[in-house]
Amino acid sequence: MNKSSPHLTMSEIRKEIDRIDEDLVKLLAERQRWVEKAIVVKKRDRLPARDDARFRQVIDHVRVLARAHHVDPALVEAMWTEMVEWFIAYEERSI
Repeated sequence: MNKSSPHLTMSEIRKEIDRIDEDLVKLLAERQRWVEKAIVVKKRDRLPARDDARFRQVIDHVRVLARAHHVDPALVEAMWTEMVEWFIAYEERSI
């Protein structure tokens, strides 16, 4: 959507937010599929679900991305920390 804010209606804004939410959920589903592939490899290679160095690397990376895309890095870190911890727990239940 390329409308300037003064001409937008709340209905249009909400429609775009809903579209973005759907895109985000699709991306989370894709991420989960890759985590499921990691579970197979971790089982096969007897690797632990938690890799603290990798966890820190992911969080540091998304903070850089957040700054590059003008999103509050604290928000991104909080969201990714929650998501990655959830996926680690999911892996632990599956390994």
